[in-house]
Amino acid sequence: MLDWPITSETVGTSTPQGLWTALVGGFVGGILGVVTTLLSSYWAPRKLEEWREKRVEVRLNGPRKRLLKKLLEDEQFSDGRKIETLTLYTGTSPEECRRLLIEIGARGVRFADGSEGWALISRKPLEDP
Repeated sequence: MLDWPITSETVGTSTPQGLWTALVGGFVGGILGVVTTLLSSYWAPRKLEEWREKRVEVRLNGPRKRLLKKLLEDEQFSDGRKIETLTLYTGTSPEECRRLLIEIGARGVRFADGSEGWALISRKPLEDP
């Protein structure tokens, strides 16, 4: 058996104070559980997906954007290039090529034969209305 009696003085706390400590600890633990669940199930996967998309953008579309810019800066084609040529050289669909062209600062033009073309805005600025 024990040599001393267990009382609130030997434990170092009184019962109401211990109850409050337990309640506050449970409340704080619950809040931390909710926060870590949100971080691990929502924020972290979202950031991971954004990071992956950025890697694909840099790895895949970076060279394509540089090639498009180089094609449009060619002095022989000051009026622009046909969309068919640009999609052929970059290996993209017309829709993807248009998206990349807009991102590099190009604009659509219509050639005399009615075909679609693209030129850099810096070389062929938009007319003011």
